[in-house]
Amino acid sequence: MSSRTFVTVALTALFLGSVSGCTKNEPPKPDPSAAAPSNSAASTRPKLNVRSPMGPMARIDPQAMKDYRIDVCYYGTLSLRQARDSYLASLGKSQPSEKKIPNFGAPAPDAAKPAASAAVKPAAAPAPKASASGAPPSTPPSPAVPPRPFDFALRAPHERNARACTASMALKDPAMPGVDEALAVYGPYSVELAKDIATATSYYQREEYKKDSFAKGTELHKKLLEEFGALDDQQDKLGAAIDTYRKAHPVDPTKVDEGEKITADTFEDARQVVMVLAAKKVDSAAYKANVDKLDKAVEALKTFSAAHASDTWSKIMAAPFEAFTHAAKDAKVTDKGVPAEDFLNLVTNFTGLIEARQRGLQRSMITKGQVTVINPPPAMAPAAASGAPAAAPPQP
Repeated sequence: MSSRTFVTVALTALFLGSVSGCTKNEPPKPDPSAAAPSNSAASTRPKLNVRSPMGPMARIDPQAMKDYRIDVCYYGTLSLRQARDSYLASLGKSQPSEKKIPNFGAPAPDAAKPAASAAVKPAAAPAPKASASGAPPSTPPSPAVPPRPFDFALRAPHERNARACTASMALKDPAMPGVDEALAVYGPYSVELAKDIATATSYYQREEYKKDSFAKGTELHKKLLEEFGALDDQQDKLGAAIDTYRKAHPVDPTKVDEGEKITADTFEDARQVVMVLAAKKVDSAAYKANVDKLDKAVEALKTFSAAHASDTWSKIMAAPFEAFTHAAKDAKVTDKGVPAEDFLNLVTNFTGLIEARQRGLQRSMITKGQVTVINPPPAMAPAAASGAPAAAPPQP
């Protein structure tokens, strides 16, 4: 054998040895038959419900739900008056123009403030000193950015409260003669007005009037004037229909517990505060008297709550009543009226009272066991002794 042949054979043997060594170090592949569970074993495992079970839901009476929607609709959309008064006051008798940009409740800019701030220059900040260790000086904090003027029309829930009117119209059961007819007219009207206010607000805040020379602004102005002119009459008709119906269908006092009664009386005191401001002529003396009466009622409610730890109504309603009372005291009411900001704040807080009262009703019903269980979890069938799945219990 030549030396060349010997070297070739040796290299071949060395290569084959290395390959076989790598093959021995590979982990064994899992057996598919061992990894897969048998069909019989898999079938004996209980299957979980894909839909998460929900807790008990209060069984709300249809009349209570409709009353709730109607209250949010009527009292909530009183904020439309704030939008109207602010819009007309910002324009006067003028048309929208560069000199008269309308708004729906934003504070009017004060032209004197920029001039005063420009006249007084801020003192120059001292130069930063280097530290003793030779490290570079720290950068002084940048001045705070002044906040943007807050536009109250942005937070005004005109559209949301108007949608409660359409939700009320959809609740045909139970029938409420007089109220249903008034809602059929007021619902579409309030939704349309709320949408027009939102459209006009966006139009002026984005300064779109600079692109079309107030063409859309003039069109919206004409439509808004027509809608604003009918606002008082539309709301008065709905409010009168609600009052007439509820006087003819009073709440049965035998079905009301003590906590609910004291809450209802306090709610009526708060309602009277709002209705004084909703009148065409504001009586500041009557407003102050109603606020004082409400303040005493809220204190009595808090005392009752402290003495009845298990009462649901007072626990839920105490904080919203207190917030509304603070807003009522802070409102700057005169015989000439109330500022748009204060009126909107009161309407918003009163709508919060309506929603809190509905939560109190739901919690009270759950406490009393008047509930409906939604999507109860199915009972899991135990496996049979033979390994076959047991028959599922019949559904109720």
